[in-house]
Amino acid sequence: MDDKAIHRLLRKFSCLQNGDRRTLDALLTSSRAMPVRATLLREGDRVENIHVIETGWAMRYKTLPDGGRQILNFLLPGDIFGLFGSLFEHSEFGVETLTALQTSTFPFAQMLEAFHESPRLALALTWLAGQDERQLDEQITRIGRRSAGERMAHLFMELHHRLSDAGIGGDAARHFPLTQSVLADSLGMSHVHANRSFRPLVRNGLVALHNNGIVLLDPAALAELAEFDASYLEEVEVPVKAQRAFPD
Repeated sequence: MDDKAIHRLLRKFSCLQNGDRRTLDALLTSSRAMPVRATLLREGDRVENIHVIETGWAMRYKTLPDGGRQILNFLLPGDIFGLFGSLFEHSEFGVETLTALQTSTFPFAQMLEAFHESPRLALALTWLAGQDERQLDEQITRIGRRSAGERMAHLFMELHHRLSDAGIGGDAARHFPLTQSVLADSLGMSHVHANRSFRPLVRNGLVALHNNGIVLLDPAALAELAEFDASYLEEVEVPVKAQRAFPD
């Protein structure tokens, strides 16, 4: 069994059995490589497939009438998109790669067959979707109630934790392929405001620009600045009541 990022994200889901993991692996057999700045999904298109990010970064966004955009969240290794998209007529968001990216892709009908075969796997993937919802809750709070510097520091710490949870450590968990333009679009700022707010973080030695991206120099200081509480990202065990819903 390959040790993919999604396996590492599900390692706390102890009710999964070997048969459930084999069913998941059967979904992940069709892999596809995409270049940087490639469109994985266009706004308004019908969602036909589910995608699991294996390597690389992407962003999920909405375009505004004036041509601006709001980045809703970042898709990292192990993340899924399109899980519920086939239940609706069209997608309300687009997805674009931020780096070269590898994704496992499978049709919605195949996922339904897998869920019929493995209800535990259905619960596991729903649990992952619930984690995504918790991150979106935090994104709303981050944009709506934090100062500009706090927003940046908070987002950086969230991405750092998510990469670590997916099994990506060391320098790779501190180096983000984000331009200041992308950062502004993700935090609801003008590009000028984002640049002005980013400079104090650089000046104080918390972050730096490197190779068309951002590198964290002092995660502990960033966490303190943002008053970062990682509890919404912690891999808590699935409640026993939910696990007991399935026969052994």
